[in-house]
Amino acid sequence: MNLISINNLSKTIGNKPLFQEISFGIDEGDKIGIVGVNGSGKTTLLKLLVGFLEPDNGNIYKNKNLKISYLSQNINYTEDQTIEEHIFQSETPIISLIKKYHKACEEIVINSEKQEEMELLHAEMDRVDGWSYESTVKSILQELDIKDLNKPMNTLSGGSLKKVGLAQVLIEDYNMLILDEPTNHLDIDTIVWLQNFLTTLGKTIILVTHDRYFLDSVVNKIYELDSAKLNIFKGNYNYYLEKKAEIESSETIAEEKARAFVKSELDWLKRQPKARGTKQKARIDRIHEVMDRDKKEKSNDIELSVSGRRLGKKILEVQNVSKNFAKYPVINNFSYIFKQKERIGIIGPNGCGKSTLLNLIIGKLLPDLGFVSAGLNTAFGYFEQTSAELDNSLTVIEYIKKTAGENMKLEDGRVITASKMLEKFLFPPSLQYAKIEKISGGERRRLFLVSILMRNPNFLLLDEPTNDLDIQTLSVLENFLEDFFGCVLVVSHDRYFLDRVVDYLLVFQEDKTIKGFPGNYFEYLDFKKDLESKKSEEERLIKKESQPKQSKDSKSVKKISYKEQKELEKIEEEIESLENEKSVFEKVVGDSSKNYNEIAEAGIRLNEIDKLLEEKLERWGYLSSL
Repeated sequence: MNLISINNLSKTIGNKPLFQEISFGIDEGDKIGIVGVNGSGKTTLLKLLVGFLEPDNGNIYKNKNLKISYLSQNINYTEDQTIEEHIFQSETPIISLIKKYHKACEEIVINSEKQEEMELLHAEMDRVDGWSYESTVKSILQELDIKDLNKPMNTLSGGSLKKVGLAQVLIEDYNMLILDEPTNHLDIDTIVWLQNFLTTLGKTIILVTHDRYFLDSVVNKIYELDSAKLNIFKGNYNYYLEKKAEIESSETIAEEKARAFVKSELDWLKRQPKARGTKQKARIDRIHEVMDRDKKEKSNDIELSVSGRRLGKKILEVQNVSKNFAKYPVINNFSYIFKQKERIGIIGPNGCGKSTLLNLIIGKLLPDLGFVSAGLNTAFGYFEQTSAELDNSLTVIEYIKKTAGENMKLEDGRVITASKMLEKFLFPPSLQYAKIEKISGGERRRLFLVSILMRNPNFLLLDEPTNDLDIQTLSVLENFLEDFFGCVLVVSHDRYFLDRVVDYLLVFQEDKTIKGFPGNYFEYLDFKKDLESKKSEEERLIKKESQPKQSKDSKSVKKISYKEQKELEKIEEEIESLENEKSVFEKVVGDSSKNYNEIAEAGIRLNEIDKLLEEKLERWGYLSSL
């Protein structure tokens, strides 16, 4: 079933055309990822689909049964809102019913006359299966670790705000989910949960994200906004990359042929007598047509080996550092000596102290215990989570020249100008002379990054660098960091970025200590799974050894009793029944045609079955050994 049809849609912001006369349809079950550089119109397109913006030209036709739930990049809330008020602010029939029911439950304690009203609401909850919906809501809140619903929204961190925003849109009554950068500010565990949730969700999904693993797992179509046009690829992110490479290879060949044709024909034109000028008009027109063709700009793959300041023997030493906030420990007794060309990632849940560690390293914060000592030649470049305020009155090129200088020296002796550096980071000349007030939020973030790199640091600290940056810019940054001569310390929730950039991890532990791991993020995941498996096996052996042991003589004469034999037979039947039931519910969870409530209920039941099976198998093992 078609949910939205778009016909000849055009939108211009300021004097910049974002897309022109694009047409496409969105069907039930589509899972679409929208990609494109910052400023190409991804968020604008989402807002047009939701109805927050109007197109300049073209039409958007919506199915009368369409129900959209939309997550914007920034979570909007009123100052006095609590988490509960924000999550349940929607007035959909089922949410309104649940709110009325809970209010009646509270009022009946002091007013017995509310009994009849509560019974009617109870009956209505039965009729619309409100209990199942309420169970689903509780499951989502639990997975997102949202506990205190009375907490004011204005006290939450960026990560907590994003979780509350996600909860609010996921519990809505919808058949189309539109998500704008849903992974921003989330920790990796929550991203993995959301990825798995959306993969099994039997609803239409449209999302903008820079998380390439997320795109690869969730979507079945890629919509690319490029040069005011829309290109559609029917597959996941990996498929899109393959097809994109094929197209660019084909375009390169076509461009080379066009150049050869123009050269050949220009030579011919120069050789012709002027009197024959009208005789070959068609041929001349063809030459001009090829010369005036739209030439696709090549992507700016960066190839920079920055000269920079040389690091001394001592780079950075952190010794026995501890930090508390209001007597709550954040970092406990951390020590590390940084070495040449290290690529280190910092991982841990939201609020564990990752940004605090970076601020201790650069001296923005002082440790309560221990010390941080940088080498004489160490020059930090700190790309913070929140970019510095940019002067809106400046143009892009003026800002770079003012904050970072006219040029930067490369390792081979060449000098790259501010303009060329901006081009490498996807600011074409036409955009370099635009006022900062006219560029998008993602472009501002990218501009701030260029200003940091242009200052020629030899120790880069990147705090959530992937937030608000498009995939193309991340690829450019990853290539830049591969050739960067200095140290790199990265806080990131982007698994793809971590895997490409780092080869060592600092992992925040529950006891506020920080442990090192030699490897990238997915190697760490494998190590963690192996560790948990060994721990489970050790616990099983300890439990087995702690059971009373029988002597050989007593075991030789002991036989299973009649009652135990009957219990063993019954348990075997129960195990078989549970395994059959488990198989049924696993199919429900994997069936994208099922609605969200069915899938959520199946997931809850699967957890119950796993626990029951574990108990039954343990008892069966004991009885079988008699």
